[in-house]
Amino acid sequence: MANAELIENKKSVPFEFNNVAKNYDLATFLSQGYQKDLQLSASRMNLNGNEYIADLCCGTGKSTEACLNVLPNGKILGIDNSKEMLEVANKKFQNKNVTFSQADVMELDYPDETFDAIFMAYGIRNMPDYEKCLINLKRMLKPNGVIAFHEYSLNDNFFSQLYWKILGYSVIIPISTLLSGSSKIYKYLVQSVLGFPSPNKFVELLEKVGFQKSKRLPMPSWRRPILHTFIAYK
Repeated sequence: MANAELIENKKSVPFEFNNVAKNYDLATFLSQGYQKDLQLSASRMNLNGNEYIADLCCGTGKSTEACLNVLPNGKILGIDNSKEMLEVANKKFQNKNVTFSQADVMELDYPDETFDAIFMAYGIRNMPDYEKCLINLKRMLKPNGVIAFHEYSLNDNFFSQLYWKILGYSVIIPISTLLSGSSKIYKYLVQSVLGFPSPNKFVELLEKVGFQKSKRLPMPSWRRPILHTFIAYK
């Protein structure tokens, strides 16, 4: 499948992640601040530590680790639609209060008010219908529950777009391709960020579907213009 088709048919994205699963952690390890950023977003949920949280699009479990660090007495359900990524994740969290399930996040049918919190890192951008997904996630969240999105989002200006393109095409794609042996999913990554709503528009979308106290919190250092935590409450 050509990369343009991958943009149009996002349901194929998990299967492309299967091709890079074994080397995915190495690629992210070399990305400066990757795990610290996830940890910062997880900490921004201000959890008590005993909640039941859904870690959506959990991949190889890097986001799960961040959630686990703020949930000493809680439970985590990691959900992803890439079988190979989940196999890597499962090996990391044996004998811990973490379970994994393979499922399409667009089609989740857990009962109303199942989760105390929901965490989604680098995932909402891969959903074919952002609004439909958000409405369903809100349904599964308990009253007063918190949802956090750790996501790339660019301001609507020339400089933000240029900054991301330089970073994506000169750093992310070449290095990740070299480490993983496949360029398709990383080319998709760069292009999908360019098509995702700006920070202000995504906050507006969260409010539109009924979330409250929605806000954007930036990441430190060179990631500040491109990577954010979005926090909202039911």
